[in-house]
Amino acid sequence: MRRVSVEKIESGMVLAKEVRGRSGNVLLSKGVALNPFIGRRLKNWEIVFVHVEGEEESSEEVSAVRVSPEEVKAGLEKKFSGTLHDAIMKQIFAAVYQHRIQNAGAATKAST
Repeated sequence: MRRVSVEKIESGMVLAKEVRGRSGNVLLSKGVALNPFIGRRLKNWEIVFVHVEGEEESSEEVSAVRVSPEEVKAGLEKKFSGTLHDAIMKQIFAAVYQHRIQNAGAATKAST
């Protein structure tokens, strides 16, 4: 099994693990044949990478799927647009941002 950026999905790749959304619902089941269209759809759902059947990737491929803190912040600002004037929403925004940055760091450490 190898991890592939959704932007690098090619026709014929097969999911080795199911893909779940942020709420935990299954978006795609294990064994689904992928193509670039599905990759674009996954990106719209803010899925960064998937696990596909095949040999494990090199560390260079792992680094390619990392999301920068600026990209995380920009995505969240888009989701929270129109609500950041509220003090509680600012706190929620900050908490979600920190959570995503910490999880990205943990995933990076686990993959090296």
